[in-house]
Formats: sequence, structure tokens, C-alpha cells
Amino acid sequence: MSILIAVATAHNSTRDIAQRIAARLATHTSDPIDVLDVANVPADGVSRYATVIVGSAVHMQSWLSPARKFLHSERAALATRPVWAFSVGMPDTEVHAVKEEEMIGKNVRKEVPELRGHVLFKGRIEREHLPWPGRLIFKWFPNIWKFGDFVEWDKVDAWADEVGGGLKKD
Repeated sequence: MSILIAVATAHNSTRDIAQRIAARLATHTSDPIDVLDVANVPADGVSRYATVIVGSAVHMQSWLSPARKFLHSERAALATRPVWAFSVGMPDTEVHAVKEEEMIGKNVRKEVPELRGHVLFKGRIEREHLPWPGRLIFKWFPNIWKFGDFVEWDKVDAWADEVGGGLKKD
């Protein structure tokens, strides 16, 4: 049995989180774990994997297009195995974080109805990640929007442990 963590990332924050999830899952299983960009998943898709975790950066309250396309194209195969999902975004308040997590979870479930779980993690955002209009928004609203690394590694670890516990039940 092997595990695929397929990600779509814009500035590597999602990939870094996926690598951390893989490392944490390795403490729960001896199964091989591959972390791949969704564009680099083998031609036979997810069929060689017993378990799949899909993650994407969130832009404009939506997963990146490659992640959405991956879910759609692999829909039939994903329906036959355990699947978890995670998102990496920068909601400005906890209320928005809860709403965004629910909304994205619903969208993922449209392609993967038996999704075992979805979580939204905060990511990293640097000045150079944004075009000048985006940088202006951060400048105009410094109390709301800030640059920096906001990944809550304890939350990532706890979620990975939860997934690891789910693997043992399968």
C-alpha cells in the first residue's frame, strides 16, 4: 500500500506543508509516501496508490486550477480509495477561515463525495508573491493584511496524526 500526496502550489508553501504531512505520516506507517505536484502524477493516475491526500493553495477563495482539474480527471479512481484534502490560504479573520474551509470542503466533495476530511491551513505570503495591486492592498490595510510565514505547524502535525490514525483503521 502506498500513499500519494498530490499538491498544487503557487509559492511552495503548500508543498512545504505536504512534505511535513508526509514526514508525520511516516511515523504512523511504513508504506511509501510520494509527494508530487498534481501535474507530475504518473500517467496511470492514482491507481497505484491505496490512499490519496490532495492539497492546494487557495487564491480568490478557490483551489488552483491544476488541483481542480486533477480532482475532476481522477474522480472515478478517487472514489475507490480513502481521500483527504487540505487547503493553504490566508483568510483575514477566523470567521472567514471557517467559512472558507467549509466552502472549499463542499467544492472538493462535489468531486470526491466520500472525502474523509478537509482542513484549511494558513500559509506563507511574501511581498514578491504579489503583483503591485496586491502589495498596495497590504500597504493600505496593514492591520488586516501582513506579509510573513503564518503556518501553524502544530495544526499541520495534529491533522497529519489524525489522518495517520485513519490509515490504521483501513
